[in-house]
Amino acid sequence: MNKVNRRQFLLGGVAAGTAATLGTEHIRRSRAKARQAAIDAYVAEFYDPDDLIQSSVTEDIRMAEEFQAIQAAAVFPPPPIPYNRAISKRLILLSRLSTQQYITGRNDPSYDGNLKQLFDYAPSLDQYRVVTHFRGKERQVNDNIEIQVPQALIDDPTLLKDPTALDQTLIQTEEAIRAGITAVVKVGRTIEAFYGFLLESDEDSILVLRGTQRIAEWIGNIYAVQQDYLHPQTGAKLGRIHQGFRGIADTIINPPVVETMRQINPNKPCYLAGHSMGAALVTLLALDIALAVPQIQPNLQVYAYAGPRVGDPEFARSYAKIVPNSFRVTNMADPVPTLPPTKLQSEFVHVGENWAFLTQAGDMLPNHSVDTYRRAVEADVETNQIRNFPLSGTA
Repeated sequence: MNKVNRRQFLLGGVAAGTAATLGTEHIRRSRAKARQAAIDAYVAEFYDPDDLIQSSVTEDIRMAEEFQAIQAAAVFPPPPIPYNRAISKRLILLSRLSTQQYITGRNDPSYDGNLKQLFDYAPSLDQYRVVTHFRGKERQVNDNIEIQVPQALIDDPTLLKDPTALDQTLIQTEEAIRAGITAVVKVGRTIEAFYGFLLESDEDSILVLRGTQRIAEWIGNIYAVQQDYLHPQTGAKLGRIHQGFRGIADTIINPPVVETMRQINPNKPCYLAGHSMGAALVTLLALDIALAVPQIQPNLQVYAYAGPRVGDPEFARSYAKIVPNSFRVTNMADPVPTLPPTKLQSEFVHVGENWAFLTQAGDMLPNHSVDTYRRAVEADVETNQIRNFPLSGTA
């Protein structure tokens, strides 16, 4: 009897506790509902839904006008040396070759960078000698590789995360390998990837850096945090620049581009060109070179194809003074030249005289492709004149 009473007592306590909790929750919700109703009633006295809609529309217009004002402030005098169509054709071809060089090297470990082995190499380039090839470390991962794994690794799978440790363990003894079991693992290795090249002929020099080819590089492209650009000799601030591009230029490309430029004749025209990420890198490195190797500065000319924005308005003003002979070629249907946004946390503007064309292939990648730019340049359709397109809904 006592056990029954005790059980009833406990069940009654649980029921009472549950009821109390539900009651408290009901009161909390009722109070919250009443409080929200009071807020809504207060807001209704001062705000009309039409006002909120108008405010949102006005804010969009205000932001668009602000962006246009920022961009308009970054317009500079025409370059002293005019845009050269013949040179542009050569540079966009070399930009295409830099992409082919990267792809070939990534898939053929024996490839030494020879440009003549590439599909689009042209005999007109025979006049150039290669001063150097630029390389950079790249992490390559091969998924789902079936190998014989020693039992010790199966017992401690964390070792598989380190491909170096994996290689060392696998070659310790033949007996250890035979004692293993078959497993599917992710094996990675670091390779030397091509980033571009420096060429020189009797007439001129050409530095070309390739465009974006990997997901990690795209992530670096959109990592739009800025850092100060400091004059290498005086330490003076020349504006703020994209931190991701600065990191690639400083820590990945080998040999260092600026030091390599000391090997060429500074008295000849020196062209810097690149597509996509390569355009951003040569833009940034052109300023580095002009400041570090001043004897080359008067002969520097930059041709940037499909390049994103690199720095803020102060950087653009500094750049226009130091590297005035700069051109950027853009497809008006390509979204990459509109990145990073003109203003997010920081302000970004373009440098160089804009030469544009319009090729709408229906998607981002074909609109951005180096082949699309090459076809346009070969057809002489790029222009620095304002194009008047019909505006929908206007008289």
